[in-house]
Amino acid sequence: MVQSPAYTTTPIEYRRLFDDELRERILASKEELGKRLVILTHHYQRREVVAFGDFKGDSYALCKHAAAQGAEYIVFCGVHFMAEASVILARPEQKVYLPNPLAGCPMADMAPIDLVLAAWEELGDSVDLSRMVPITYMNSDADLKAFCGRNGGTVCTSSNAKVSLEWAYQQGERVFFFPDQHLGRNTGNLLGIPRDQIYLWDYNTPPAERDKKAIKRAHLILWNGYCHVHRVFVPHHVEAIREAYPDARIVVHPECTEDVVALADAVGSTSFIVKYVTEQPAGSIIAIGTDLNLIDRLAHENKDKTILELAGQTCAMCVNMYRTTLSDVAYTLDSLDTRRPMQVPEEVQKYAKIALEQMLTIAG
Repeated sequence: MVQSPAYTTTPIEYRRLFDDELRERILASKEELGKRLVILTHHYQRREVVAFGDFKGDSYALCKHAAAQGAEYIVFCGVHFMAEASVILARPEQKVYLPNPLAGCPMADMAPIDLVLAAWEELGDSVDLSRMVPITYMNSDADLKAFCGRNGGTVCTSSNAKVSLEWAYQQGERVFFFPDQHLGRNTGNLLGIPRDQIYLWDYNTPPAERDKKAIKRAHLILWNGYCHVHRVFVPHHVEAIREAYPDARIVVHPECTEDVVALADAVGSTSFIVKYVTEQPAGSIIAIGTDLNLIDRLAHENKDKTILELAGQTCAMCVNMYRTTLSDVAYTLDSLDTRRPMQVPEEVQKYAKIALEQMLTIAG
């Protein structure tokens, strides 16, 4: 992971403040800074944090907003890789802050650059690397995005993975997709790639034990990573909802396993899920397979509908997204000129920007 010097913890005096006082401080900072400040909030943030976002959305939408902003200060209420992407796309004079720098992503950590480089070199013994296009999911570290930029690849999100793979197959004959195997497999299924042409790359398998014939046959090679939140959902959860609520509609995120996706009524990114729920008629029963914080917010925003968590009482929640509190936001806004902003090494920025801008071009 690219290390940022911005690891500043929120002082205890801020954590002792009541929410009302924290809200007043945040509003005062926003009013004072005006257009010099923009706050970006991911859909999985706490409701009270999302309330202060100038823009809210999934990683793709916020990536676009970050690139378009003229603000001097960008406060990104999300996780580490999102703030990194904002740094890469920002102008040199802009400063990006992650309110809680401990907010990381376990899935991104599953694809460290040293293992990816070793896999790429090993694959070179079996296939023509010049005909293989690397694609990394947005949920990855900046050095992995830079790897894709160096090797003619791109970045994708859950909302544009399909068009990204379609683009890649116009450039070459194989795709190496990381770090989320489930998004990769579900997208491959959408494109009709046969199962025997999809290979799961397990970085723990010794090279001598790999199926070289299967690798040569594969058109889609998936990194063995996953989102621990979306892997919570299993077919039993769908079946239980169907039994208890026969009229319910079930919508899930494409980071879920393919067997859950196959049973759902609709599949899409967080922004898709928000739109899907909003557009359902009053009285609808909707079970959602994604992070609990988004489900909670949708339930409050759609009181004319019954909103259910697909997994019942299992509490599928990204604890890293949950780390960011009003205390963190208030302290960040009060210390913009003294706290060090997020940083990404120049060489990493250069190539990661190529991959990110390629994503924005592909997605339009």
